[in-house]
Amino acid sequence: MDNEAWAWDLLLSQSTQVLLCDLQKQIVARSKTTDMETLAKSAGVLLELAKLFALPTTLSVVPEGENPPELIPELRNSGFAQEKLRASTSPFTEPSTVEVLARSERKVLVIGGFATEVVVLHAVLDARKRGYQVLVPVDACGGMSERTEQAALRQIEAAGATTTSVVSIATKLAPDFMSDLGKQMFGIVQKLRIS
Repeated sequence: MDNEAWAWDLLLSQSTQVLLCDLQKQIVARSKTTDMETLAKSAGVLLELAKLFALPTTLSVVPEGENPPELIPELRNSGFAQEKLRASTSPFTEPSTVEVLARSERKVLVIGGFATEVVVLHAVLDARKRGYQVLVPVDACGGMSERTEQAALRQIEAAGATTTSVVSIATKLAPDFMSDLGKQMFGIVQKLRIS
């Protein structure tokens, strides 16, 4: 079984965790491939799904000058996501982030954020080196340009990660819309359709 199929087949609530990077108000405003509102909505839905399915979630953030990082409103006050500060291109250069991710013992990692060409790419490459199976929901990512983001996504796929979407991840985690969990999931992903 190839790596891409393996990541998808392992996507279960007990094997998965989420890493969202640099989804800070001033940073996300620079996205040229996914508008800020859409990116924020997708990331917010992904965070709600993480809470519903009890997926450990880490929010990797960078300093904003002298001010503390300001997350987009959809990620603030989650009540369960851990926020980790870093000053590099990859969350995996920050020992406390590496420890938090390893501690969960969940080897499927969903990675999103801005910019796809920087933090998402480097997080994926570093995660793959550490043996994680990686899923990248492209609607929870934003890039600096169409051309450079597409190059990064090709590199991400060449490294063995799977590109997907928030709704695809949600429906894989709860494929039965009639179950209680499926109904709750369906209610959450409906927010992606509201304009």
